[in-house]
Amino acid sequence: MEGAVGGRRVLVTGASSGIGEAVAGAVVAAGGRVALLARRLDRLAALTDRLGAGAVAVACDITDEAAVPGAVDEAARRLGGLDAVVNSAGLFAAGPVADTDPASWRAMFEVNVLGLLAVTKAAVPHLRAGSAPAVVNISSMSGRRVPRASTGVYAATKFAVHALGEALRLQLASDGIRVTTVAPGLVDTDLAAGSDDPETDAFRARQGADGLPPEAIADAVVHVLGTPAGVNVVEYAVMSIKQ
Repeated sequence: MEGAVGGRRVLVTGASSGIGEAVAGAVVAAGGRVALLARRLDRLAALTDRLGAGAVAVACDITDEAAVPGAVDEAARRLGGLDAVVNSAGLFAAGPVADTDPASWRAMFEVNVLGLLAVTKAAVPHLRAGSAPAVVNISSMSGRRVPRASTGVYAATKFAVHALGEALRLQLASDGIRVTTVAPGLVDTDLAAGSDDPETDAFRARQGADGLPPEAIADAVVHVLGTPAGVNVVEYAVMSIKQ
């Protein structure tokens, strides 16, 4: 796999923790180079120190539509171009529609859907000039079915990610850009951290008890990135045997 990924220039969003951090580490370990894009500059700095010369940090909030194009351009400039984008940034909140603050719905859509679109749109011109270019969207098994009533809005954002993956695959095929949706089940990350909502806390407990380590999803992403230029892995669905 190292030969297939070696030298690839990959932009990873949500890179300061969880799946994004694991993907960045796996790409560098496989011989690629990464641009780490996230809001938390202190965590990005620590990660670039750990990953060494194979990583550069670009601080950006992907919900800031005006800031995203400049951040993506800066990532491409510092890597000397882009061969792939991994849209890993995500936000989770649970709760029944009748009792939930609409602000939480808006926040999830802004990160999980609109932020993904903004980054991808800004990256496409760079990918067109890249080698075996690819877009990998980290969705969820919740984008394939609604697992419980309390996660309906989160699932709606992930259903949207699946739909956008299909649309982008059709739109970008003529440019040679592959588009893959990676759909993990439970993963032991801090996606649901910092909540005082009982439903979200219960989800977090299940993540820790039954979820895959983020490195398992990173391995899936590296596998997708390492496929030959003419191969498009449409969807990669993966979950823990415990789940």
